[in-house]
Amino acid sequence: MTSLEVRDVSVVLGGARVVNEVSLSVKEGEWLGLIGPNGAGKTTLLRAITGSVPTVSGEIIYRGTNLAGLRTRQRARMMAVVPQQPVVPWGMGVADYVLLGRTCRIGLLGRETRLDLDITQESLKALGLETLSARRLDELSGGELQRAVLARALTQAAPLLILDEPTSSLDVGHSQQIMEMVDRLRREQRLTVVSALHDLTLAAQFCDRLVMMSGGKAILEGPPRSVITERSLRDHYGAQVRILTGPKFGVVVIPLRSGMPPAEPDISLSFGMQSDSRTETPMTAQETPPIEKPSFGSERASSLVLVNTGHGKGKSTAAFGTLLRAVSRGWKVGVVQFLKSGDWKVGEEEVCRRLGVEWWALGDGFTWDSENMSQTEAVAREAWSFARRLVSEGVHRMVVLDEITYPLNWGWIDEGELLEMIRGRPAHVSLILTGRDAPAALVEEADTVTEMTKVKHAFDQGIMARRGIDY
Repeated sequence: MTSLEVRDVSVVLGGARVVNEVSLSVKEGEWLGLIGPNGAGKTTLLRAITGSVPTVSGEIIYRGTNLAGLRTRQRARMMAVVPQQPVVPWGMGVADYVLLGRTCRIGLLGRETRLDLDITQESLKALGLETLSARRLDELSGGELQRAVLARALTQAAPLLILDEPTSSLDVGHSQQIMEMVDRLRREQRLTVVSALHDLTLAAQFCDRLVMMSGGKAILEGPPRSVITERSLRDHYGAQVRILTGPKFGVVVIPLRSGMPPAEPDISLSFGMQSDSRTETPMTAQETPPIEKPSFGSERASSLVLVNTGHGKGKSTAAFGTLLRAVSRGWKVGVVQFLKSGDWKVGEEEVCRRLGVEWWALGDGFTWDSENMSQTEAVAREAWSFARRLVSEGVHRMVVLDEITYPLNWGWIDEGELLEMIRGRPAHVSLILTGRDAPAALVEEADTVTEMTKVKHAFDQGIMARRGIDY
């Protein structure tokens, strides 16, 4: 269920269009992160959502209610705000300051009730501030003060939490603590969170989805691994970085000094490795290796399109085998699965993730026995939109579009758009597409086409595959 919708919102400050027709949506219980360089418009967009600055166009809808024209007290009951630089009454005690969050729940001539006091105590406890409740705000450390500001926001009992750079003035330890607390409270209190963040590693590790802003526009949106790439940070931050990814550590951004030569494509770094090799989880650096030069007397294509089709078994298995060959050469590889069954999970996924392959299982089962074909179609179209962005970015040198013929043959993916994507892809990106009944136009476009034919199969004798091992 969608919680917050921002529809084509623009904000003008001092004659300059600071936010330019931005649209985004946030689901109930989701943590959406806004990232982007300084001056991108992140804070201004948050202020537009909270009503601190007026919009010149667009709508902001929260749970079906248009926020335009609502009074401050009404907004405060819907959303709690933790600003980047909160203004605090330094002589006030911590408990009294946190209690101020209940102001929107108390009448103009009323006073706090036992319920208000109880909620304040719960917030102090949730943020570990019970022992500091009698202290003055000016006696707190930076991390303690940030927790007090967050506790005050929680006492509003608003289902939407807006955070503007909540870790900007904190050291690495306190930054982690604040992010962990927000994530825990989000789950315990079923909050929806929207935050602007400068620390890209924290943003990638805690946010469900990211929107990258630049020049007042939302330019990229999706899972952290698809938004935070070496190319996107170079193009929009002007930064030279290395991106490390791992199944247990998510995404880590490492800045490089200007002029430093890039790391070798087969570099891998290990963090927190155990001596027992069975527990090691390597983090591999994202890299798009240079195109190999053809050897003398032979022709070597910069990229190819492979199609595995037919009614026999092994189409995906063959694709993943080719994928592993690419990984062994140091290529950066991505997999997008257009699943043919909602609970279908291939065994290759786990080992590929450990080797640094980025793997997205998208969809709820593109097949005729779906319980909700309209929803399945919507998911298929969204998955296709994601796959197109992934290929066009050119970060991955090989991309596998697994079982893509299912939504293609149902008409949920336009055949013309698929051919256009193939022809217009970056020159170094190879594609592998799998699935039954590949259309003739795709077969014609591909460089290599393999058709799998079933001679006989154990399934026909009632012998089922082992879980995770599809024979």
